[in-house]
Amino acid sequence: MINRLLVANRGEIAVRIIRTCRELGIDTVAVYSTADKDSLHVRLADQAVCIGPPKSAQSYLSIPALITTAVRTGCEAVHPGVGFLSENSAFAREVRKAGLVWIGPDPDVIDMLGDKVVARDTALKYGLPVTPGSPGPVSSREEAMAVVRACGYPVIIKAASGGGGKGMRIVWKDEDLEENLKIASREAEANFADGTVFIEKYLQDPRHVELQV
Repeated sequence: MINRLLVANRGEIAVRIIRTCRELGIDTVAVYSTADKDSLHVRLADQAVCIGPPKSAQSYLSIPALITTAVRTGCEAVHPGVGFLSENSAFAREVRKAGLVWIGPDPDVIDMLGDKVVARDTALKYGLPVTPGSPGPVSSREEAMAVVRACGYPVIIKAASGGGGKGMRIVWKDEDLEENLKIASREAEANFADGTVFIEKYLQDPRHVELQV
């Protein structure tokens, strides 16, 4: 039984985790940047620790700060939430290496599916249908234009390590392609410490079924 858990996230997802833990009788430790010191998740947790300045790369994406905080506060497990480091296999392995319980997918599964470019390749390898798009990461206007010529507009630029809707840009014409490629990469770097992006055909008003296990 887990008695104390570190919530390695912020905002609504952190609040939901904390409230669920409270119902289960599990103490929670919240982490926050200096910009989030008055946030709801900080007030709701049994304990809250500041782990750095406003920039996510120096706080919510700092693996050493998160592991150190978990150990020093007596946590037995780490819940990554959604986004940030939730799909980072290195973080999952460091959590386990520190003797803590990782509440998330096995690191080997994250290696295969956490990176969306690798996930696409894996799906194609096993004959699964995927949205038309780039065969790998895209880093230049020339590479992006080649994808657009094959797929047609509109397209969506996505962060390979993304989650939670961050690092995505919809493009409708050539004139906006290069700038949005740069913006998406910057957003991906800021939010996930990985500026790698790829391109897919943008599906307007799609319907989908999502299964969570």
